[in-house]
Amino acid sequence: MNNFCLKLNKKGIYFLLFITLLFARCSPEEKTVIIIDTSYAVFLQDTVTVVPSGGDVFAQMEWLGAVWKIIMDDDNGWVEDISQKEGGADGDEKGQLFVKFTCTENKTAETRQQEVFLVNKSKGERSKLVIKQGSNYSKLSITLNVAVKYQRVAGFGGMCNPVIWTPSNLISKADLTKMFAPDQLGYNILRLMVYPEERHWPADVERAKEAQAYGALVFASPWHLPSDMEEKIIVNGKEMRHLKPDRYQDYANHLVNYIHHMKNNGVELYAISVQNEPDMDFTYWRPQEVVNFIKTYGDQIRATGVRLMAPEHCGFGPEHTDPVLNDPIAFSKTDIVAGHLYQGFVKVSESSYVHNRHAYITGLYNSKLANSGKEWSWWMTEHLFNTGESETNPALWQFQKWSYMFENLGKEIHTCMEGYCSAYIYWYLKRFYGMIGDTDRRSPVPQGVPLKNGYILSHYAKYASNTTRIKADSDNKDVNVTAYVNHDGTEITIVLLNFKNTNFKMVTTTPFDIVSATAVETSETADMKTIEPVVSDNRKNVSLNINPQSMVSIRLRATD
Repeated sequence: MNNFCLKLNKKGIYFLLFITLLFARCSPEEKTVIIIDTSYAVFLQDTVTVVPSGGDVFAQMEWLGAVWKIIMDDDNGWVEDISQKEGGADGDEKGQLFVKFTCTENKTAETRQQEVFLVNKSKGERSKLVIKQGSNYSKLSITLNVAVKYQRVAGFGGMCNPVIWTPSNLISKADLTKMFAPDQLGYNILRLMVYPEERHWPADVERAKEAQAYGALVFASPWHLPSDMEEKIIVNGKEMRHLKPDRYQDYANHLVNYIHHMKNNGVELYAISVQNEPDMDFTYWRPQEVVNFIKTYGDQIRATGVRLMAPEHCGFGPEHTDPVLNDPIAFSKTDIVAGHLYQGFVKVSESSYVHNRHAYITGLYNSKLANSGKEWSWWMTEHLFNTGESETNPALWQFQKWSYMFENLGKEIHTCMEGYCSAYIYWYLKRFYGMIGDTDRRSPVPQGVPLKNGYILSHYAKYASNTTRIKADSDNKDVNVTAYVNHDGTEITIVLLNFKNTNFKMVTTTPFDIVSATAVETSETADMKTIEPVVSDNRKNVSLNINPQSMVSIRLRATD
């Protein structure tokens, strides 16, 4: 007599039928004993998917006559909780259960997965479930073309607080170091006021010398005339200060004397302006008067070795800028074409006026300056952002908010660079809406501590100064990018602004083998935070995770 003892689980039913038929053909004398073990524990699906932001995902399981447990042989750490890890019972008990897996956010740029096993403890059999999680990062491709070069970039900085206007809020040596030291914020342009009275000229000497010691360019702009040189005229019904027609030579001497005073005290001025905002009421100049002064007295000023800057119109308008550009003699004696952006520039959709102004300013390089032989193209020498300054409710102080500064100052500097600008100079360096905090109650940081503005400007100062801008394209219009190459072509820098609430994995290809890659990020929660780019094995590509609403500067070196 043959005795057979078989144990079959749920999946062995077809094998059971085969054995049954086999024994049906045996002789009546043979006795067959069949023991069928249907114990099992299985997941009822192979995979589940959790969203990139993390959270809970459910998987259905079923068991019959089994004691079971859930394990992960290789725990990657991002499945941080399982609602029930053990259960079941021997015998005939059958059950179903939805198991909850709690997962962390996927902060990487890659899809990931975790294998989870449901183990039938009495038999050792495993049922596998794969938990998959996508990435929050979209692909972002940055294309660089070092063969296409645009303007040279001189640098970035701001205005030295003038002693005649802000005597209680002057820049200290420590403040100056914080802003201009290369290992700090790294600014490299300092603007001074040419005070109308010579007794005030020594006030800025020490700060200018300190900035110059850090390699900064120092230039100066006059606001008011010495009182004996001015007269009053009526312009559009308003009384304005005005240079007397017979005092032009005296005014030229005034500027030359300032240059010599600074030089004799250790400050080599890089440039001096004819007049800050000649269209305003500090000292009003008719457009042709600026042209005539440059033509007649420009050589006297430039003979000092200092460059001449004009016209510094409040809105960089063509009514004051074109007369200088279109007069061959005046233009030949104007080393830097300068202006301010107070009358609209970036938000071109607001009005045709802003659209036309933007088109005019950004068109200056190609229409007038690219082939002029000038060392630089045009400089933006003053602007500020202080929306909500006069509000008593702190909630309305927009200048304290990252989003406001990022979308205004960040966007404007980018637009200037993209529009062939060679230098960007903010208004007061030390102010609650400036680069570092002051003692004003509206300052979001203590005195001398960098504001978000300060870091935004630093992204450009440390990564674009003394370079040449090159062609750079982003495949997403909400991610703005400019790129720069150094003089010998061994270093490329990228300044990128992500205005979207989207994570990106940026990838770019360089024309040289990358020896090193570094990057910093500023956002609402980070201030020039070091982040790590990944260089490909072939040393040609670099990738980097870009966070939402963030600003990133990248340095790629072909040699150390």
